[in-house]
Amino acid sequence: MLLIIDNQSAFLKKFKRQYLSEQDFDYVVFDHNQPITLSAKTQIKGVMLSGGRGNPYEPLNLTSNYVALMNFNVPVIAFCLGHEILAVAHRGRIKKCSEYHGKRELVTITQPDDPIFAGLGTTELSLIKRHAFHVSELPASFISLAASETTPNEIIRHAERPLYGFQSHPEASGGPGIKIIENFLKLCGIYQEHEVAGL
Repeated sequence: MLLIIDNQSAFLKKFKRQYLSEQDFDYVVFDHNQPITLSAKTQIKGVMLSGGRGNPYEPLNLTSNYVALMNFNVPVIAFCLGHEILAVAHRGRIKKCSEYHGKRELVTITQPDDPIFAGLGTTELSLIKRHAFHVSELPASFISLAASETTPNEIIRHAERPLYGFQSHPEASGGPGIKIIENFLKLCGIYQEHEVAGL
């Protein structure tokens, strides 16, 4: 089962309707400030932290994100605010951007052999972005996989574990973004290759 933490994402509702509802695996969604009330018998195989409002330093209750990161030793994929939470949770730092970014941006992959990029066939992606902060300093345990004009830490990964952060929104960026998510779900062991409906 995929565990999703919703940080008031503007994209999650459409992603659930157009993609997740067409899949054969189960998922469960908790809000960012909602207790994760899953039985200890529930087998969580992957965690997704959505984007959303604010940043990890402001008094927005993001407790569920940190509980999910602490409680489940499974692959993680995090978007935008979730990406910043993932970095801060591992002692990275974030800073405010010089201006708000609310459009597509070209992202250059610098580590194309990473399995999260399998089958893309390119080192340049056009991904949707909506953010006012970025990861300015990587945690010591993380590496950068891609950069953009906005940030050198556009896509990051833990050096030894499948924990991925995206400053952008692959879930809203069309085919290449969905391919990335499916690669993540394969790493979780919860996705079987088949035709994707609706996207």
